Parts: sequence; structure tokens; C-alpha cells
Amino acid sequence: MKLFQNLILTTAAISLCSCASNPFSSYKSTSDTTLHKIYSGQLPMAMEAESTSDPLYNMEYGSLLRMDQNYSQSNYYFSLAQQSMDVWANSWMSTTGGQLSNTALSMLVNDNATEYQPRGYERSFVTTYHALNHLDLNNWQNARVEIKRMYQIEQATENYNQALYNQEAQEFQKVKQDSQQNYLSTQILKKYNFTDINTPQVLALKNSYQNAFSHYLAGFVFEALNEPSLSRPGYVKAGQLNPNNTLIQQSIDNIDSNTRSKKGTTDLLIVEEIGHAPQIKSEEVHVPINLNFSASQNNQQSCINMIDVFYPRLIMDQMNTTPYAFSLDNTNYNPMLMVDVNLMVARSIRDQTPHIIARNVAAAVRNIATSQAACTAGNNGGSLGTILSLGASLGGMLLDRADERTWTLLPSKIYINRVNNLAYGEHKITVNLNGVPHIQTITLNQPYQIVTFRVIGSQIIFNLQRGSV
Repeated sequence: MKLFQNLILTTAAISLCSCASNPFSSYKSTSDTTLHKIYSGQLPMAMEAESTSDPLYNMEYGSLLRMDQNYSQSNYYFSLAQQSMDVWANSWMSTTGGQLSNTALSMLVNDNATEYQPRGYERSFVTTYHALNHLDLNNWQNARVEIKRMYQIEQATENYNQALYNQEAQEFQKVKQDSQQNYLSTQILKKYNFTDINTPQVLALKNSYQNAFSHYLAGFVFEALNEPSLSRPGYVKAGQLNPNNTLIQQSIDNIDSNTRSKKGTTDLLIVEEIGHAPQIKSEEVHVPINLNFSASQNNQQSCINMIDVFYPRLIMDQMNTTPYAFSLDNTNYNPMLMVDVNLMVARSIRDQTPHIIARNVAAAVRNIATSQAACTAGNNGGSLGTILSLGASLGGMLLDRADERTWTLLPSKIYINRVNNLAYGEHKITVNLNGVPHIQTITLNQPYQIVTFRVIGSQIIFNLQRGSV
């Protein structure tokens, strides 16, 4: 019976692959196409507009629309992405006993078979960029709402992570008690490539879901709204997440001393984003094993001597790796690093390692059972063995893949600078990219303003505030 169950699973995999919503396709290939169009200046054509509930699509398309300065439509797609996140957050706001999302289907097939569950840092960044869009539309109160939502998302994520940690500890004990799974887990860990996710910089992060930029922006928004009691905690949290940024402590000092820009001048926050967040590629390694569990009941030698392990490998942006100095009215400024998204992605994947290992163990157990059955049937001289062997091989290729889905259109790094007491009126920002100056005129007409520019590929995209409050 188990033999035919495995054959049915293989057939189902082939059937799924022919569907339009193909859970076995490579998301990296999709993001490669999008990035190529962005690099070649085809920003409006980089993605096709769709009406979908997929949060990842909505996050990516929302980012693309923001780069195109279409802030209202960008917020529409960010709102779609947030709908499922809000439901998720509400279920975890005040408990660590909610329902976890790992399903039996994702363990037997792969995570792509389930709806995308945004990572913790992605949830926080959706609210952050939603707030930035509102600021560019000069709607500070709506930006305030998104900042408050970010705090709720982070609390829910903390509770969820604790529950996940408790579940993984229980699952680990179960694996240790199962001799086959324990052996497979040990062999897989020996071959798992931790290079991307075990660096000192990754391990130094407090967690994988909070970032200094989002909290600094919170401080800035509350300061602009003259709410110092809410502004100071934002700056303090940013300082805890990025203790090396002196601008953060300066902002705290200004709050404590009630220092504000003079009348008729602007306190300008300049945000520089570079590149794109890492892509994820499913990497395959072959693990030799010495396993006779499958054949032990029949006193036969196991046919299995190799299993395949799939893990996510980070593909970093190689085009934009360092910040670009800029000048404001011919005065030069050096951007200060606020958050390295590359490290956050790596830390998030590191936190997912127990699930990735468990997923590979489940796949190995499934493949061993199927292949052993096919081998035994073949040794007995039946043609069914050949069919099953082919089905097992094909099914393994289709079923096994690390999850490549990730929010690629986030920047790889975010830098900031801040200039106080700039007189109302026109000012010029100049950014040099590959020896070519890019000049943008900005108009200051309110006490607090923000300007963002994104360097991606060989182009600079400015996001400017519209009108006045």
C-alpha cells in the first residue's frame, strides 16, 4: 500500500507542475527577470499588474510602484499584503499558543506548496514603506498609524518566534528518539552549508525582525508630530539595534533638550537605499549514507547509499555594494549605515534552520521508502520496479526544493543623514554615480521633511514629498 501511496504522490507532483500556480518553479528566475528590466530602465514594465492575495507579489509590486513614485497605488498593494498579516498578527498579539503555519504538505512536498508566510523583517518593512509612502504624500497621521502597526507586528512576531522555538525543541526530542531520523539529521547537518548565515555580523543581530531604520523613522515621525514621549522610545530602540550610529544618540539628545529647527527652516532626513535584497537559490548537495533501516524487516541489503539535501543559498547584489556620498547645496555628506538587510535575511534563514533540516529529513525518509520499494521490486524481476524507480527519481526532482521566495526588491542596505535648520525654499542634492552627477532639486516648506533616493543598478531614483502639509 505504501508503495502505491508514494507513486500517487509522485503523480500528484507531476500534475501540480502543469498548473498555472506552479509551486515548483524557481522564484529566483522570476526575480532575475524583474531585476533585468529595472536595470535596463524598464521600470513600469518590470512586473505585470495583477489582482492577487499573494503577499509576496503585493510586496514586490508595491516596491516597484514606489520606485516609480506612484505612492497611492504602491500603498494599495502594500495594504493587500497587510491584510493577511493583520489577521496573523491579531492571532499572536497576546499569546504564544497560536497555530503554527508549518503543514504536513509543506514537509512532504516543499514550502512553495503553501501560501507565502512573510518573514519577520518583511512584515516590519511593509509597514515602514507604507509609512514612507504616506510621508511622501504628506499624510503624517497615516504614517503614524503604520508606525503603530509596526509595533503590533513586532510584538506578534516575538510571541510567534517563542512558540516556534518551543515546538522545534519538542520536535528535536522526537527526532532524537527515532534512530533513522536522528541518523539522517546528523548526516544532513554535516553537509549543510552555514557560510552565509553564521558570520559574526549575522550572529550579532538581536533578532531577525527588528531594524534600526524602522524605529528611527518612528522617532522622526513622532518628533515631527510633536510627541516626544513617543519619539524618544523609537530613537532608543534604534540605538539598541545599531549602537554604532552616532546620529541616533544625537537625536535622543535633541529630544531630551527639546531642540527643534528654527522658524522658517526644515529638519531634513535624507535616506539612501542601495541595491536590492539577496535572492535565494535552492542549492543541492549529495549526502552519502549507510542506511539499512528500510531493508531490515526483509533481511535485505538497503539499496540506498545517497540522499539529496536542499538548502537556501543567498545570492547577494554585486552591482551596488557601497554607499554613495552626496552633496546638499555643495556641502558634502557621508551617509551613515542604519540597517544591513543582507544580514537580516541571513539571520532569518538561520532561525529557520531547524525547519529546513526537518524538511530535508522528511524528504529523505519519503525518498528512501519509495526508492527502496522500487529497488526491491526490480530485484524481484518485476517491470513494476523500473516504473517505480523512474517515478521515484522524477518525483524527487519535482518535490524537493528549498524555498526561494523572498522580498527581493527591498534595498540591500539603508543609510541616513540629517541636516537641521535648512531655510525654506529650493535646495539641490547631487549624487555621483560612476562619475556622473545626478542632481535633484527639492523644495522645503515645512519644519520636518524627508527625501529618499535609491541607487539600483546604474540609475538613481528619487522619492520626493509632494506639496505641503
